[in-house]
Amino acid sequence: MKRNRLFLLAVMVIAFNTVMLPSAHAYLDPGSGSYIFQAVIAGALGIGVAVKVFWGRIAAFFSGIFSKNESPSTSTEE
Repeated sequence: MKRNRLFLLAVMVIAFNTVMLPSAHAYLDPGSGSYIFQAVIAGALGIGVAVKVFWGRIAAFFSGIFSKNESPSTSTEE
């Protein structure tokens, strides 16, 4: 019973704080947009360089997964 009241009080406090918060009146200036654009481009280029550097490992991984596995009994050894 005590937990239910505590939970209800917590929900009411959170709801009251959410509803009664004042407006922030904030904005993003053009410099912020430019910085975000640069970060997105840098991330894309970084991913491209990482793929280029590790391409051999990536190709070997997927070729190992999708290659046909031959059973040892079918191989002809002399």
